[in-house]
Amino acid sequence: MKGELQPISQDFFLRDVWNVARDLLGKVLIVRSQEGETAVRLTETEAYGGINDRACHAYAGRYTRRTAPMFQAGGTLYIYKCYGIHHMLNLVTGLPGDPCAVLLRAGEPLWGIELMRKRRGGAAPHRLTVGPGALTAALGIPLEWSGQSIIGHPYLSLYDDGYQPRQIAEGERIGVDYAGPDALHPWRYWIADSPYISHPARKGKRKPLV
Repeated sequence: MKGELQPISQDFFLRDVWNVARDLLGKVLIVRSQEGETAVRLTETEAYGGINDRACHAYAGRYTRRTAPMFQAGGTLYIYKCYGIHHMLNLVTGLPGDPCAVLLRAGEPLWGIELMRKRRGGAAPHRLTVGPGALTAALGIPLEWSGQSIIGHPYLSLYDDGYQPRQIAEGERIGVDYAGPDALHPWRYWIADSPYISHPARKGKRKPLV
């Protein structure tokens, strides 16, 4: 750990989705359960730009029971099931009515590693929390939390411990080829020197932090 854990306030999320997606890198996500406590440092995210982004579930204002959390205030959890198996954890950004969200794609395990391995069937440590489905499985994120806020959540918390990535890389998002030209946006971000990345080599370029 870097330093003292400082909780993230809602103001952090009441900004545009691209800044939030970058600034989430390096933050510490902690999940508490009856089984124990697990924590990761976030290393990879993807931004989804609301009603004008064909890759976004709320494109063109699509409002359904599943997407309803995306229309809530920043800090709301948007969790959906992918391929009927994996739970995908997103953090909503911006003001109510603007359905943008950040998909959490990967993290570096910090503690609770044995519990994560148990949940992931004994996966290798460097693969425990790499990929959005693996991340939520290792942390034990249930679908039922969708629509709840991370601010003041009894089991899920986000913290800043002072860590700052030396470089952030950006590239095209993964698995959104159906989105046409929107699939080409470089809206996937990751810590450039982290080994805990799902797709480090795919059309990424590095940007130093200044």
